[in-house]
Amino acid sequence: MARPKGSINKNSKFLLNRLQDMYGEQFDPVMKMAQQAVKLDELAESEPSVSNQKESIQAWGKIAEFVSPKLKAVEMTGDTGITLNVTRKRFDGSNGLQDDNNNDGEE
Repeated sequence: MARPKGSINKNSKFLLNRLQDMYGEQFDPVMKMAQQAVKLDELAESEPSVSNQKESIQAWGKIAEFVSPKLKAVEMTGDTGITLNVTRKRFDGSNGLQDDNNNDGEE
C-alpha cells in the first residue's frame, strides 16, 4: 500500500526523530530556519551591506518555499507567434490551474 500524499518517508522521519532527541521534542527544522532568517534580517537592518541583504533575502526565500505553492510559467502561442495566454501550473498537490489573460488591451 502506498503512503498517503504529504506523509514523511522513513529516512526523513528517522532524521527528524534524531534531531528531536538532540534538540528537544519540540524541535522543528522549519521553525529553526525562520528564527535564523529573523536574525539575518536584523543583521541586515543594523549593518546594511549587499552580502547581509542577500543572505537575508535568500533565507526568507527558503522559508517561503514551505508556505507558498511553486508555480511554473507556461506560454501559449498562436500561429502568428503572439502570446495568447500564460497558464501557471501548480506544483503544490492541488489539481487546479491558474490562468492569467495577458492581452494588454488587445483582442
